Amino acid sequence: MPKLFMDIAPLKTSPEFRRIWLGGMFSTVGYQITAVAIALEIYALTGSPAAVGFTGLVALPSMILGGLYGGVIADRYDRRKVALTASIGMWVLAMLVALQAWLALEQVWVLYALIACESLLQPINQAARGAIIPRLVKRRLLPAANTLMMSVGTLGMSLGPLLSGLLVASVGYRWTYLINVFAFMVGLWALYKLPPMLPEETGQPKVRGFRSVAQGLAFVKGNKVVGMSFLVDILGMLFAQVRPLVPALAALTFGGGEAGAGFLLAAAPAGALLGLFLSGFLGGIARQGRFLTLSYAGWGGGFMVFGLVVLAYEGRPVSSSVSESLVPLLLAALPLAFMGWADALGGVYRSTILQTAAPDSLRGRLQGLFIITVAGGPNLGFALVGASAELVGSAATALAGGALVIVLIALATLVQPALWRYVPEPLLDTRQMSSV
Repeated sequence: MPKLFMDIAPLKTSPEFRRIWLGGMFSTVGYQITAVAIALEIYALTGSPAAVGFTGLVALPSMILGGLYGGVIADRYDRRKVALTASIGMWVLAMLVALQAWLALEQVWVLYALIACESLLQPINQAARGAIIPRLVKRRLLPAANTLMMSVGTLGMSLGPLLSGLLVASVGYRWTYLINVFAFMVGLWALYKLPPMLPEETGQPKVRGFRSVAQGLAFVKGNKVVGMSFLVDILGMLFAQVRPLVPALAALTFGGGEAGAGFLLAAAPAGALLGLFLSGFLGGIARQGRFLTLSYAGWGGGFMVFGLVVLAYEGRPVSSSVSESLVPLLLAALPLAFMGWADALGGVYRSTILQTAAPDSLRGRLQGLFIITVAGGPNLGFALVGASAELVGSAATALAGGALVIVLIALATLVQPALWRYVPEPLLDTRQMSSV
């Protein structure tokens, strides 16, 4: 009989993994509170969904650079030190975000500059962390470990937007930004307590610079399953993004103001968290590639339904009160929750496929490329969706974007069915990899 609830065995068997999981929970919640508050502040300063979506374009070049060379760094040096150094830099940036609010600068370009700097450090940190995880748990427990790590992200993305909207509405941007400064310290403690995490030696000469990056790209190109997992993620994230639409929709269509925006932004992560909590059945799925492909199609379908809800409420009177706007907010939140559910469950196999396919000597670089895909795609999507909403409106943007996701993924699967047909080899109960 398949299990119903999430497998927590990695938390029981690995103290190091348990600390990383706990530290990630605090730092992710704090980060999401800040990210949503920045989006709300930019909209408050400009009144433009496109200006909110432009944060994705601002972040993209830094994210690509950090993802490419962050992976190289993680494959050459002690991954614990790499992650710790990048995290300290992000902590300093969190303090600067809070400082600009306390100084009442109210300059969008300052926020854009801080986003660009943070986007350089974040993929370096994540590439090193992602390469560390397989060293902390038994190989058989990797799907469970990835589920737990995704639960941290989804919990942060659930609580973060909800708390951010409530905090901005009640105490303002200054105190809201300070929360991330303190939450980040738990993540720093978790990394500091890890043992050294040097990459495994292959006995082959190490290459530097772009040649090292090219090794990772060549692996993705040569492995059709991994390459397709990257492609369907890009297609899904490029045309179906909610965040650029929400501030304007909460103000003009659904109501609820900042708190309503936080409620809507928390819906997808809440759906993801529920899906992960009830993810025990994932261990019994053999056709992991097919499940991953269908999950992205579900993401696009949810965005289309969200567009229908927007269309139904456009032009109606709105209230800034959440209680008075509860019905439209709940109706809009349901398809967003489904999107989060589909993305989170598919994402478990997305991470597992990459981690099991990659040798340890390439794991940092592939994690860096993975971050560019799963974070860079949404950032570019923010800009595309925000610009589209300015031109044709939010409803048309969501309907067309969701349809594009489904059609393009179907066409890509017909051209290259490797991921659709993928069935992994059994994950043996091997020992945890050495820490040094």
